Amino acid sequence: MGVVKPKATLPFPMEIVGTYSCHGVEPGVRMGETSAKINQDRGCVVFPFGDVPGKTMALFCVYDGHGSQGDKVSHYVMNNVQEKLEMHPQLESDPAKALKETFVKVDTDLKKDPTIDAELSGTTAVVTLAVLEGAKMTFHVANAGDSRCVLCKKPKKHYDLSEDQKPDTPAEMKRIKKAGGHVSPPEVEWGGPARVWIDANMTLPGLAMGRSIGDHLVSSVGVIADPEVVTYGVDNKEDLYFVMASDGVWEFIESQPCVDIVSTFIDTSATEACTKLIETAAAKWRQEEGDYRDDITAICVKIPEVMAIMAEMAS
Repeated sequence: MGVVKPKATLPFPMEIVGTYSCHGVEPGVRMGETSAKINQDRGCVVFPFGDVPGKTMALFCVYDGHGSQGDKVSHYVMNNVQEKLEMHPQLESDPAKALKETFVKVDTDLKKDPTIDAELSGTTAVVTLAVLEGAKMTFHVANAGDSRCVLCKKPKKHYDLSEDQKPDTPAEMKRIKKAGGHVSPPEVEWGGPARVWIDANMTLPGLAMGRSIGDHLVSSVGVIADPEVVTYGVDNKEDLYFVMASDGVWEFIESQPCVDIVSTFIDTSATEACTKLIETAAAKWRQEEGDYRDDITAICVKIPEVMAIMAEMAS
């Protein structure tokens, strides 16, 4: 994502679907220097997707890997969610169930893969399956972790299509504590997030989310791969676009400010809007964290234009 490819090979025109991924940085050897991190984020846009009579589908995904094997985990999950979801027997009849079972199956298969150690590494996953049937578009948004999908409705107002699953979110914390896990509150002094631990002494692993694919060490204390799935019927008169992004965006930019930024540029180009959003997020990281910046990945999708392309393929 963010690599310029021949336009003919893209699933959608760059003016309609914008994608970009920016590696993070960390302090260098000398004061004031930074060095590039390995980008552990992944993302993909797949169109056409699936083979369901009477329906045209597209898939949009963002994954935020973490831990020493985070890039391997997010890459594995990106490829396998796409493959297993497309083959799921209930993709047509029950997309929400198909998404849930696909996330869990990919997590189970990852645990068996000897080439990736996912005990202390994992990835978030936010996946939007867009289904066009006749003139009706439906989004099925599956989320595990703290990446996010945000819809922009007229007049440029945000509507969250996913909810961040932080360890101290009441439902997440209840499940984790019931399973024997421990949750530390956010650090007020240095701004650290709430975290999940396997022991009261808080030695391992300090995971900053309540759900993920991977992170198998804490699966015994309530950290699950099961996503929450939101099914949303698109309003052709009100819905303008949606944004999916890793928490490199959401750490310092909330949903409405994100919509404000993207709305300024998206009429001209979704790619420009996506790039400006990431540039703004990167500047926020410099302002707040100095020599450290997380990986940042985003997708911006203009809904009416994507619907038109999908309808043209269906005709």
